[in-house]
Amino acid sequence: MRYRYRLLAGFLIVLFLPILLIALFGMIFFSSQRDRLEEIYNIEMDRQGYLSAESVAGICDMACKSVMLEFEVNSGRFLCSKDEDSSDLIKYNVYLMKNMNCFLVKINISDSWYFYGGDRKKKDPLFAAIKAAARQEKVQYFADENLFFKVVNTDEQSQAKYGIIAVVTYGDQQSPEYKEFLKLLVASVILVLFVTALITAIIARSMIQPIQEVQKASRKVRDGDLDYELTIKDKEFAPLCDDFNQMRLRLKETDRIKAEADAENQELISNISHDLKTPLTAIKGYVEGLLDNIADTPERRERYLTTIYNKTNDMQRLIDELTFYSRIDTNRIPYNFVPLPIADFFRDCVDETVLDLTSRGMKLEFSCEVEDSVLVKADPEQMHRVLNNIIGNSVKYMDKPNGVVGIHLWRDERKVYAELMDNGPGISEDALPYIFDRFYRADAARTQNQAGSGIGLSIVQKVVEDHGGTVYATSTLGEGTKITIELNIYNEDEDREDEEDIDR
Repeated sequence: MRYRYRLLAGFLIVLFLPILLIALFGMIFFSSQRDRLEEIYNIEMDRQGYLSAESVAGICDMACKSVMLEFEVNSGRFLCSKDEDSSDLIKYNVYLMKNMNCFLVKINISDSWYFYGGDRKKKDPLFAAIKAAARQEKVQYFADENLFFKVVNTDEQSQAKYGIIAVVTYGDQQSPEYKEFLKLLVASVILVLFVTALITAIIARSMIQPIQEVQKASRKVRDGDLDYELTIKDKEFAPLCDDFNQMRLRLKETDRIKAEADAENQELISNISHDLKTPLTAIKGYVEGLLDNIADTPERRERYLTTIYNKTNDMQRLIDELTFYSRIDTNRIPYNFVPLPIADFFRDCVDETVLDLTSRGMKLEFSCEVEDSVLVKADPEQMHRVLNNIIGNSVKYMDKPNGVVGIHLWRDERKVYAELMDNGPGISEDALPYIFDRFYRADAARTQNQAGSGIGLSIVQKVVEDHGGTVYATSTLGEGTKITIELNIYNEDEDREDEEDIDR
């Protein structure tokens, strides 16, 4: 049931259920009392339960017959002539009042003692009326008090011994069982109110409990407990429960990413501090050497200036990598994809790089098994950055005097493979799976005391993947490292069909 319908149902129940139940119980009890009255006294009542004068007189007459039977069986209780002797008569009078709505009046002829069993004060006119009707065997009506009475013992001898005994019935009541009916009605009202309160409490609990669960879960999340799962069995709250848990999981993932980003930023700051400090210290030392005329020959001054220039270039490359990394982190790399002859592209890159490697005392070997007509869809500038980063790492961490960098280009039916190899220190098996992670640098790299941000290979991976390719590395400690780049061969016809499928 929907939440709004529960509220409406609860409101209607609280408003109408007590009224309906009280009316229902009243009708049932009133009808049962009327049926009981009619059955016991053999009388008829109207639909409202009121008695006619004849019916009340009939009740008085029937009660009188009952007292006469009691008088014949146990006349001793009617002999009392003093108040202290009338306890047994009082008990019998209570019985009459409860079961027949009648009471006894006993008037002693010999003296002034009397017994009045009603709940009203003594009325001398009633006694006078009873004395006047002492010999009458019919029901009499006493108009002053709207009473019906009948003398039980009408013979003179009995009256002399027991006094005049009369049965009196009120004529102004709705039914003989009115008091009992009133008690039952009050009890019914209390029961109805209790049931209504119970039902209202159950409905309120069914509505409040899920809200309390949501509130509890919200406090847990507010306090940082993102592992607390909200569980509500009520189907009405299932969508809310699912949305809350999805929000919690997203916040948890956001916190995890933020923690990783904070850790990476701290590591980046640490790396930058270290990698800038090293070349700056070298530059400062060489500049001081120049200022102090330590470099007193043209050859030494030229070597100092060349070193300063190289260190400055290293710092410039570091700054360029950091700038490019910021674009990667926000997915703002400016790509310009064109059909690129991959063999010619690699030859041009080799021609640009070979002189630099030669000046550093290193050798570059290039072999190509790819036809000049083979194309890949790539951004030349970004692919050039990829090759420079890989070759730059080989140069940076080379630990042998006769360093060699090799490039091998080959293909199969669908892909072009570019393998870039060196004979450097290599990478351990433990570190190899992480070399493409941002800011990761193996311990061997740290020992080289070379400037580097630790993001060069992560840039390589990002650019290659954005080109639809893959990159991976293999390495052997002490022998060198090989990084392989896989790129899809560009087919103009297939590319056109793909564009048409997208348009459709």
